[in-house]
Amino acid sequence: MADPTRSEFDILDSEGLEYHRWVSDVETAFVAKDYTATITDSKDDELSNKVKANALMFLRRHIDPSLCWEYLQLKTPKELWDALKGRFGNIHDTLLPELIVQWNEIRLLDYKRVNDFNKDMLRLKARLNFCGKELTEDDMIQKTLSTFPTSAIILANQYRLEYDNKRITTFNKLIKLLQVVERHNEVLLNNNARPVGTKKIPEANYGKVKGGKNPNAKGVGRADPYPRGNNAPRGKGHGGRDMGRGGPPNVWRRDDGAGPSGHGNKVQREPKNPSVKQNRVGNEPCYRCGVIGHWYKNC
Repeated sequence: MADPTRSEFDILDSEGLEYHRWVSDVETAFVAKDYTATITDSKDDELSNKVKANALMFLRRHIDPSLCWEYLQLKTPKELWDALKGRFGNIHDTLLPELIVQWNEIRLLDYKRVNDFNKDMLRLKARLNFCGKELTEDDMIQKTLSTFPTSAIILANQYRLEYDNKRITTFNKLIKLLQVVERHNEVLLNNNARPVGTKKIPEANYGKVKGGKNPNAKGVGRADPYPRGNNAPRGKGHGGRDMGRGGPPNVWRRDDGAGPSGHGNKVQREPKNPSVKQNRVGNEPCYRCGVIGHWYKNC
């Protein structure tokens, strides 16, 4: 639910410079709220006191506090509406000299972005048209072409030739062409930011492995069956023997000849039970040394 004490649009300042825009906003809001009869010449008997009070509060909420104090004695929305109209109704006579000065001083070369120049030109055109000084498309095109920076004289001559040949007929079309050129210039500046003949430096996370997996490694997504290091799991094997640190399960370590990293000489141990036939092993490799022909228990 909307807050009834919150302004729905910009309030009218004490100078009344935006009076006519404010009038348009109020008339639109009154149509939506069914308050239009409170500021017209309708009979007061046809309106309830509640409707008139709501319309009066709406007007006071959208004007400057100094104006509220000045017109505090007015008790109906029609009286407040007429008082503001009599005070600011001819504000365009005050605005016209200042707007003419702004029109004479506005230049394309004073703006870094074409879009900023376009917004100020359209705003200035709307205010001048409201004050009675009509600006045509030709006036705005001529103003733009005559205020190009000296570094873009060649481009300005090309656009003037297009304008003389009737290929540029509106101000909006000229602005679109200028915006396209501006985008191309930005691309060229970005490409020339680094020395010629050098490739673009990759980003900091270019070589980072996503999800903790190296896509170039073999067996992506498989866990190492023989983890090494301090993070290796510890537990019990099938025979109740300790797995040890960094070794495969169910494998005992030789203490003689093995260094701290476990890279000692691999000595094949004689089987305890010579009666065991070697043909039972088959082609399965030893889990300790990887040689085919014996089991890891006999390594």
